[in-house]
Amino acid sequence: MESPSSPLILALWAALAALAAGLGPVLLGTPPAPRPRHLGFASALAAGAMLGVGYALMSLGLARSGGAATLGAMLGVAVTYASHVWLGVGAAPRAVRIRHAVGAGALHAAPEGIAMGAAMAADPRFGLFLIATLAVHNVWESEVLGTQILAGGVTRGHAALLGVVSNVPQVVFAVAAFAVAVRAPMSLTVLLGFAFGALTYLCLAELLPDSYRSVGRTSIAVVVSVAAGVVALLGGRLQ
Repeated sequence: MESPSSPLILALWAALAALAAGLGPVLLGTPPAPRPRHLGFASALAAGAMLGVGYALMSLGLARSGGAATLGAMLGVAVTYASHVWLGVGAAPRAVRIRHAVGAGALHAAPEGIAMGAAMAADPRFGLFLIATLAVHNVWESEVLGTQILAGGVTRGHAALLGVVSNVPQVVFAVAAFAVAVRAPMSLTVLLGFAFGALTYLCLAELLPDSYRSVGRTSIAVVVSVAAGVVALLGGRLQ
């Protein structure tokens, strides 16, 4: 199947996935009280979806070139780790909690955008599946972000808006990755591997630790494994 002729199609779908993040604060209930177990499972589902997507991406990359995909994965981990250290993610003072939470969400969304663009360039049908999966992932993830933002005293509507804004990098990086892959086809395998490495790092460094603090490790392991397996199986069937 040929790639779409215009990145505008990708931008549209990626934008819809970003808009899905606005649903997160709405699902927190009224009044929005902290629910550690609920949020722990939300983080676990988000991690499972991300791991499943990463597996499908890496499988596609390895089928093209094992060396290039592995190099891309190493770069994905290194760049994501370095950007977190440089920007101090996880070490912000309480006074800037809201701004820090939104910034961390935006940093988290960037590699997801690369995954969208690379998947769409490789196979539009698989790309649309990946975007749809990450849209659902955005809802679960924005529940956690919404709790942090609402704790800072903002309104639910404002929290929903900030959830969407934090996912704008998905659109930008999706279009950029797609454009690079189309103009330089040899880069596609590296981008697939990069997305896998970055998404895996985010799961292990951010989503899973949050889940473990709220829910037991065994329960989280089951939820993550099932979610990842379902997404990986469906993604594999579309490749």
